[in-house]
Amino acid sequence: MNRLDLRRFAAPARSALGFKVVWLSTVLGAANGAYWLGLAALLGFAAMQVFFSPSRMRELRVLAAGLAMGVALENLVHGAGWIAYAPGWPAPALAPVWILALWGSFSLMSIDGLGWLRGKRLLAAALGAVGAPFAYFGGISLGAGSGATIEFYLLVALFYGAATPLLVELGAAAKGGKAAPGGRKKPGAT
Repeated sequence: MNRLDLRRFAAPARSALGFKVVWLSTVLGAANGAYWLGLAALLGFAAMQVFFSPSRMRELRVLAAGLAMGVALENLVHGAGWIAYAPGWPAPALAPVWILALWGSFSLMSIDGLGWLRGKRLLAAALGAVGAPFAYFGGISLGAGSGATIEFYLLVALFYGAATPLLVELGAAAKGGKAAPGGRKKPGAT
């Protein structure tokens, strides 16, 4: 591999690795009463993404969109009693803030780490719908939550099935390569 090839893979690899670090820090932190650990990991990941990004505003816009989606879904499922998150969060009526760290890291990863899904909206939706319930199941198995109902997993699948292609395409549009109808980039867009 030459130097140009390595650069092409650096951003997706950094993005995917950053997401995994935040996921593990958040889930293990929540399971052990250190809900702040996920927030600290997200701040580090976001700072790294913004530092290396050619478009800092893109990172922040996609992060804000992901956090808004997370607030909507997590407060809905938590409020409906479809999941019980690990104790330790001081506002029991709301979903814990550490779960939003997962949404923030997922949204940041969608820009580069999932960039290969641009223009492949159905595949992005399918991967989001299948992968998210497994990620939640893994977090619950590690002690970050309990009592997840079938309704919870179905809603997570539907929500991530819609959120994943939206975040991936938003990352492309915010980068300057607006998606054409059907999700394909316009010719000449970067």
